[in-house]
Amino acid sequence: MAQSVMKTVIAKYRSVQSNEHPWSKIVFKRPEYDLVWNRDYSLVKGLFSVNTLGGRVKVPFHAEGMEQYFDGAWTFGTAKLVHKHSKYFL
Repeated sequence: MAQSVMKTVIAKYRSVQSNEHPWSKIVFKRPEYDLVWNRDYSLVKGLFSVNTLGGRVKVPFHAEGMEQYFDGAWTFGTAKLVHKHSKYFL
């Protein structure tokens, strides 16, 4: 997890630098967590297995409207876990 945090912070500052904005402090307003496929999260028997500070947690997911992404033609990569409206979304 710490590695993902460092990469996210570095990427934010590189984005500011490449856009030629004056040097400014990056502010993260909403908690978010970047997860790497098969290291921080995976899909096992219809459950997402997510790495947390307290160990792996297995949670069900809803694929309504996204069936095309779970047909085997797509590959998983980095995901972002965000907290919105008192819920967590992957």
